[in-house]
Amino acid sequence: MLRKTQLPTSGLARKTSVRPLLNWAGVGIIASVSVVFLLAALGALLGNDVILSLDDRIQQLFYLNSDSRLHLLPFISFITALGSFRLSAIAAIGFSILFLWQRRPRFLIYGYALLSSFAMMWILNTLLKEIFRRSRPELEHLLVVHGYSFPSGHAMISMGFYGMLFVIWTIERHQRMSGVALPVICGITFIFLVGLSRIMLGVHFPTDVFTGFAAGLAWIFCMIKGIQRSV
Repeated sequence: MLRKTQLPTSGLARKTSVRPLLNWAGVGIIASVSVVFLLAALGALLGNDVILSLDDRIQQLFYLNSDSRLHLLPFISFITALGSFRLSAIAAIGFSILFLWQRRPRFLIYGYALLSSFAMMWILNTLLKEIFRRSRPELEHLLVVHGYSFPSGHAMISMGFYGMLFVIWTIERHQRMSGVALPVICGITFIFLVGLSRIMLGVHFPTDVFTGFAAGLAWIFCMIKGIQRSV
């Protein structure tokens, strides 16, 4: 009598399932939007004067409003450009193709997670800006910008999308028994600089940037759970 054997592909099918990732992406959307509304409600509770005063104090520390600071403009403009839709789209497509090309289960999940992070951060940010319709700071904008201010799209994309890249790098180094300090430090530094650049250029209030960071971080936490359940 022939003995029944389990097909080895069953484990592969389980590992490549994207359903947990999709489920957690749904949770991430709710979490990200909820964070924005909670922070907006907190701002309303504190009062507009308190929020504007806080924004003004931070802006005065970082805004490139003097000749001694303007020499930083080329560098700051380069940093902020990395968070633009065009360059982040190129990065999303490029890294996703690279991951999907590997044809290994966990890299397929990485590719899906990266593409969904890019798409959802921009979609959610566009919708949220239309809901809140906050005007940009009444400072001289050192960069041409369009649209509303709250929450910062660059902050959301740097945390939610580029943050996902650094998370993947961290996961890979951890699996290879390498230290994770390098990707963590690089990720925090890069994300912080992109957000700070928006304040330095006078195109966002600090509270816009903080809220964008918080929304992106909520998304990242959920996507990490999704990756862990999928691979």
